Amino acid sequence: MSTPLRETTLHLLFTRRAQAALHTLTTDHTTYFGANVTEVAVGAGLAGWPLRRLHFKTLGEEGGVRQTESVWHLDAWPGTVPDWQPGAELPQHAQPWLQTARAPLRSVPWMQPGWFADALAWVDAELAAQDRPRTDEPVVLKHWQISALWRVPTGSGPVYFKAVPAFFRREVEVTPVLARDLPGAAPPVLAADTARGFLLLDDAGREVSEAPDLNALMTQVARLQRASSPLLSTLSLRTRGPEYVRSWLNRLLSEKVLLTGQEGGFTPDETLRLRALQPHLDATLTRLSEDPLPRTLGHGDLHGGNVTTRNGGFTLLDWSDVCATHPFLDVNPAYFFPWQVDPPPEALAAARDVYLQEWADLAPLDDLRSLYADALVCGELFRALGYVDGLQAEVEDKAEWSTAHLDHLRRVLRLSEGQGWTWVP
Repeated sequence: MSTPLRETTLHLLFTRRAQAALHTLTTDHTTYFGANVTEVAVGAGLAGWPLRRLHFKTLGEEGGVRQTESVWHLDAWPGTVPDWQPGAELPQHAQPWLQTARAPLRSVPWMQPGWFADALAWVDAELAAQDRPRTDEPVVLKHWQISALWRVPTGSGPVYFKAVPAFFRREVEVTPVLARDLPGAAPPVLAADTARGFLLLDDAGREVSEAPDLNALMTQVARLQRASSPLLSTLSLRTRGPEYVRSWLNRLLSEKVLLTGQEGGFTPDETLRLRALQPHLDATLTRLSEDPLPRTLGHGDLHGGNVTTRNGGFTLLDWSDVCATHPFLDVNPAYFFPWQVDPPPEALAAARDVYLQEWADLAPLDDLRSLYADALVCGELFRALGYVDGLQAEVEDKAEWSTAHLDHLRRVLRLSEGQGWTWVP
């Protein structure tokens, strides 16, 4: 699949005390998550590390090119930014950006000036201790409220640095255990600092392709899940199985959570249709809670972007939402395809069957297929709760995540139609 053409008007805002500098550039790279921002700045003779995305807007398409506007606040490298002026003298349209830049998110360490240098010193010390020094500047891959992620070049291949906020520190505790005890569950861990929320990870291969070996991936995930059960008692994880999802059902289907009638929220008709499915959902979650499958390690956000591959094997990434759950709630093969791709139904059916074959000693295959079909629907509730009972309560800037759960709840409507469920108006 070819990458869509884009043109981004990128505004770079630098601040120091009462002064500011604003530079406007144009790039064909993505900048939403912070990747490419530093490289574009350096290419224009500027230099700085990302602090915070202040604004992003899609402007439509012109001549087959997607137009966007992006504004980033940067921590300037000393002596690299000219044109400093009093902030009050910036153009009027930039004043809201400056106001936001001067009200940083205090709960996000990597959005504070000076943090990057301290984190890089930690990385350098850990690499030096392993005789694997850094050979160039880190490349920012992601920089947003819930993580900072860098690729760090070394003489023996890249390593990856990740920082997470306090509410995701469980990832730093769990990842070294998974890497050691469940090969393929996590990348090799070179260093971890739970107090600071830092992980240094070795390279685990490339991202899965647009057409992954879905059968092999689903088989590996099932085997990892089964092998994880004995570890659960040692990891002190939250339990987020069918019973947990069922306990949230009334709140998930409320107008408050569905944002009924609000911009981006459910329409009154969508709300009516989804709430009419509550008896089906309640009965389905009850069946899942009573089936013979064990509770296993849950990823909580298992999709193709969180999987790498090398030599025919796979490695899972990003255990921020780690929990104990029903295995079927956590795995939907459609999520292993890029979001632009409509997965072939026959490929999904084949992947389902090879996955279920790994559980065939616990129940007849026809029973497993029925349970799995139930879990595909309720798995969207499980994923929605990662936001409603997770991120939305924790992040400081809540606007970015206020509607993130709604796509999963809309998928409940679509998947329920495939189940033949009906609703009464």
